[in-house]
Amino acid sequence: MSPENLFKLRDAIEARHTVSTDLAEQLEAAPAEIESEDHNSDAIAEALFLRVFTAYESDVEKIFLHYVTGGASLQGARANSYLSITDEAAARKLTKGALKFLSWAKPDEIKRTAEIYLENGWPIAAMMSSASHYLADCERVRNRIAHNSIEAMQQFNTAQRNLLATERLFTITPGQFLRIRNPRLRKTHIALYFDTLYQTLEAMLDPPQ
Repeated sequence: MSPENLFKLRDAIEARHTVSTDLAEQLEAAPAEIESEDHNSDAIAEALFLRVFTAYESDVEKIFLHYVTGGASLQGARANSYLSITDEAAARKLTKGALKFLSWAKPDEIKRTAEIYLENGWPIAAMMSSASHYLADCERVRNRIAHNSIEAMQQFNTAQRNLLATERLFTITPGQFLRIRNPRLRKTHIALYFDTLYQTLEAMLDPPQ
């Protein structure tokens, strides 16, 4: 990715965050102690979150391929790549190997991939570590939106405990959970997650040296 395109990616990520945050703020906050009756807002929150998380996954891959092929950060810092390849399409095929796809959703898997191809995984791994607990919960919420499996529900319960201390005793949708305004954090869960995703991408593009 050229320096010009890297700045364009940064601007696109920032613009998406602004628009998504504005849309999230228009949603009514959901109750935390009773089941939501605002199913429309729940559905909108889920769709919005899914859209933002999918874009985040795509951007993480773009940034990884940028660094692994010798690209520099916004401030000109270069990672030490173990690949002597400058073509991003070729690097994608090589790093994917025999897998159908690489996961850019789970922070631990992203860090492992970065550490295989970049010295110390820098800057990908370091930027993932600072917010890995929230990033992991983002993936859990995404999976619960997409799947109604026992495993997805169990993982979603973990996300609930992480932010609400306990699981709800009633049926709570991902949309309701996202719309809850957390008194400790002073923001809704969806706003917290959007900020975390944005700040992670921003830190990867412009890592401290």
